[in-house]
Amino acid sequence: MRMPETIGLLFEGCMAGDTAAVTELLDKDASLAAASWGYFTPLHFAVRGGHDELVELLLRYGADASEQPCLSWQDSLLQKAQDRGHDSVVKLLREHLQRTLKVEPIGEKLAALIRDRKLRELLELLEQHPEAIHASDERGNTPLHWAVMTRQLELIDRLLIMGADPLAKRGDGSQPAQLALEGDYFYRANRNLPQDASRDTSFLLGYLIGRGGVPCDLFLAAATGDAMRVDELLKQNEALANSRDASGRSALYYAAKRGYAEVVKRLLAAGADPNAAERDAARGAALYAAVRGKHTACVKLLLAHGADPNAEVEASGNAVYAALQEGNQELIELVYAYGGNVTLTGACALGRIDLVGELLAANPSSIDGGDYGPLAQAASCGFTAIVKLLLRHQAPLSEPWYASNYMHYACSYADADMVKLLLEGGADPNHTNWLGVSYLHLIALQGKLELAELMIVHGADLGAVDKEHETTPLGWAAKYGKSDMVSYLLQQGAEAEPAGVPQWATPLAWAQRRGHQAIAEQLLAHRSAAV
Repeated sequence: MRMPETIGLLFEGCMAGDTAAVTELLDKDASLAAASWGYFTPLHFAVRGGHDELVELLLRYGADASEQPCLSWQDSLLQKAQDRGHDSVVKLLREHLQRTLKVEPIGEKLAALIRDRKLRELLELLEQHPEAIHASDERGNTPLHWAVMTRQLELIDRLLIMGADPLAKRGDGSQPAQLALEGDYFYRANRNLPQDASRDTSFLLGYLIGRGGVPCDLFLAAATGDAMRVDELLKQNEALANSRDASGRSALYYAAKRGYAEVVKRLLAAGADPNAAERDAARGAALYAAVRGKHTACVKLLLAHGADPNAEVEASGNAVYAALQEGNQELIELVYAYGGNVTLTGACALGRIDLVGELLAANPSSIDGGDYGPLAQAASCGFTAIVKLLLRHQAPLSEPWYASNYMHYACSYADADMVKLLLEGGADPNHTNWLGVSYLHLIALQGKLELAELMIVHGADLGAVDKEHETTPLGWAAKYGKSDMVSYLLQQGAEAEPAGVPQWATPLAWAQRRGHQAIAEQLLAHRSAAV
């Protein structure tokens, strides 16, 4: 999928510092300030270029200065400005974050203590700075947000007694109660919590409602299956059925995800639209959530009320894909009966070469390239036979890409044999994304020497300079602390002081700024030896 023209014009204006052009676009559609493509926003480019006036403009129109980087090679907005020496932009961002979200240095300290479960040190710090109970980290998480994410009931209690605001919103709008319901994308329970931490988040939610005074609104009533409360609220204001909570989710989604068919029925009767946009789902997320939860009664209700079985949920496919992945025959039949179809991308991710073959025969043009497409899914999952089939059908290997295409997926999740298959199948080792990031840049970040050797053997350019970090693969290896990769790239002839790279972005500058002292010494020694 190619970048929409309007987004392209907006990004170009932000890169060039063209305030007049960006203002004209925003005056026509203010929502563009928060637009995203390839996990980049207009604010990223205004900050990167040091365009103070544009940064102020975008923030005024609602751009999110607290946005968390999603890609492994992205930096936060503050980090981006600091690296480039844009002190005035740093000041602008910090003042905005402090004013809107109470982001302060002590907020990061408190968050770290909560994650490390150092309760005594945390309480001592709060006793010294009682006002910090409302301070937040760079994403707008207050101590109470973090207490909920880390599921520390005693701490939640202590913080509420100390005056923590149970309705505080972080940068994406989420309140502590919504984190109790949905968790956090960047802090996941299965990866970050101790094994003995509470696994029942409904208890946390009930505690926040009972102890913290969080009102049981339509969303929380739907999420807990309280049909009587849902009825009461809808009688007061039926329009609530199509409202969204602070985090951008619908009551219908919450009820469907948890299988509360009676609540789903009442919301639909009140006019809730299962296809209305909500967070991460331009055509609604309730049906997808119900299928994932194997809640057949909810699925039937939603489909009968027009829910689109082909509606995509961000990075998750559609309801048909979900039903096939869950292997639930009744749900598979239901979504297909209502016009659902598995996409070629979904079939590749499932490893269903039979479906892939049939879909290609029916519609050869569906074999699109770019980000997250069929080839990317098959390669990342190691489905060699499907990759070979796609290559035989002339899968496009040089389409524009933005965040993650087939080669990035193969390098990240598959093995060297898959990468070799793609290269021998015609993949260009120097095919960069829209910001000039090459495969060798990404491999340098990962520190995978075998893949670096493969790319170089096939002609990868050691001197390629990207537009995001403005450095070579060696610079990326230095930036991310990959000492073995630094050694290897230097041995292969990479320039320790590459031409055309600004001083702040040289491999040495990245190593020093990121605190990789051993790598900095290695680069200095190489430079001395070359003199």
